Amino acid sequence: MPTVILTLAMTGLIVPNARSQESYSISLAQAQKIALEKAFAVQYADLDMQKSERDVKELLATGLPQVSIVADYSQYIDIPIQVASGDVFGFPDYLTDFFGGVSQETGVEIDAPSFDPDAISEFQFGLSHTANYGVQASQLIFSGSYLFGLKASQLLVSSRERGQQRTADEVMQQVAEAYHFMLAAEEGLVLANEALRLVKFTRDEVAALNEAGFADELAVNQMDLAINDLEAQVMVSQGQITMSKGLLRFQMGIEPNAQLELTDGMEDLMSSGKELEWMSRDFVASEIPGVQEQELFLGLAGLDTKSQIASGWPQVSAFYTNQNNAQRDAFDFFQKNREWYPVQLWGVNFSMPVWTSFGGRQRVEKKKIAEERARIALSQVSQAATIEHDNARAAFSEAMALLNNATNGERLAEKIYMQSEARYKEGMVSSFDMNDARNQLLEAKLQKLTSSLDWLNARVDLQKALSAFD
Repeated sequence: MPTVILTLAMTGLIVPNARSQESYSISLAQAQKIALEKAFAVQYADLDMQKSERDVKELLATGLPQVSIVADYSQYIDIPIQVASGDVFGFPDYLTDFFGGVSQETGVEIDAPSFDPDAISEFQFGLSHTANYGVQASQLIFSGSYLFGLKASQLLVSSRERGQQRTADEVMQQVAEAYHFMLAAEEGLVLANEALRLVKFTRDEVAALNEAGFADELAVNQMDLAINDLEAQVMVSQGQITMSKGLLRFQMGIEPNAQLELTDGMEDLMSSGKELEWMSRDFVASEIPGVQEQELFLGLAGLDTKSQIASGWPQVSAFYTNQNNAQRDAFDFFQKNREWYPVQLWGVNFSMPVWTSFGGRQRVEKKKIAEERARIALSQVSQAATIEHDNARAAFSEAMALLNNATNGERLAEKIYMQSEARYKEGMVSSFDMNDARNQLLEAKLQKLTSSLDWLNARVDLQKALSAFD
C-alpha cells in the first residue's frame, strides 16, 4: 500500500508539470513578437525606461514642498557650566555705598556681597532632560541647477526610448538569425535522411548484382562506407536541431524546455520581396535609433555643462518650523499637565558661491570635455552606422549572387544525377560514377541550403542596418 501511495503522489507531481510545459507553433513574425515581450535584453531596457521615468519624478519632487516631522530627546550627563569674567553676583562699590546710606537712614542692615573685579563667575543654566517635537517645511524658490537638471532628466527619458528601439532592432535580428539557423538545421536533417535513403536503396541494388555476379564486393563496401558517413551526418544534423532550438528559445526569452514548431519555411521567408525596397532605400544615419540615442546623449552632456555653470548662481529657498520643547529635571515627558513651550519661525535662505579658488571653473571645464567626448562619439556612431549599412548592402548583393550560383549548381547536379542513374541501370556507367553523381547532388543541395541561410541572414543584417523592422 505505501508503494501505491508514493506512486500516486509522484504522478500528481509530475503530470501537472508536463501539462504546464509551454508549446509554440510560430512563424518568424510571431517569434519576434514574443521576443519583444520576453527577451532578456528587452526586459532590461524596459526597466531602464521605468527607472528614468522615476528619476524625472524624483528630481521634480526636490523642487516641490518638503515636509518633515522631527523629534529629539537629549539628557545632559553634566549640565554645561557657563563662565563670565568679573564678579557677576557681587555689588560694585557705588551700590554698596548707596545701600549703606540707605541702611543708616532706615536702620535696616543690608548684607551685600563685596565686589571683586578680578573674580571669574561660574553658573549653570538648564535642566538635565530636554525634548523637542514639531514640523519642518521647506520650498525651493530658485535654483539654476534644478532647472537644467529637470530638462536633462526629461531628455534622459527620450534617450531611453531610443535605446528601447535600438534594443528591439537587435532582438529582432537575433531572433531572425536563430529562426533561420533552426530552419536550416531541420532542412539539413531532411537532406541527410534523403541521401541516406537513396544510398541504402542503391546499396541493395549493388548487393543484388554482386550476388548475381555482375558487381564486385568492392562496390558493396563503398556503399556501406557511404551509408556510415551519412548516418554520422544524420546524427550531426539532429544535434544541430537541438542546439538551434535552444538558441531560439534563449533569444525569445521563453522556457528552456518549451516545445517549438516552426510554421515558416525557408522558401516562405525568401519570397517576401521587401529586400528590393531596402536595397534602393536612401540611408540617413540620423534616422537610426542608435545614432538618435547618441544625439540625445550629446544634448545631456550639454545640459550637464549648463547645470555645472548654474551651480554658481544664487539659490533661494524658504523654510518654516513649528516645534514644541520641554526641559525637565527627570524623564517625565509623557506626564499630563506638564508644560511644553512653542517655537515657531519662518525665513528665507539665500546662498551663492563667491570664491572657490577656481574649483568651480575646473568642474565646468571637465563638463565641457565630457560634452566634447559625446560630440566625437556621435560622429563615431554615425560613421559606424553608415559603414554597417554599406557593408550590409554589399554582403546582401554577394549573398544574392552566391544563391543564384548555388541554385544553378543544384539544378545541374540534379540533371547529372538523373542521367547517371539512367545509365547506371542500363549498365553504361559504374557504381563509382553513380556515387560521384550522388555526392555531387548532395553537395549541391547542401551548398544551396548554406547559400539560402547566408542570404536570409544578410537580408536581416540589411534590415537591421536600416532599422526597417515593422
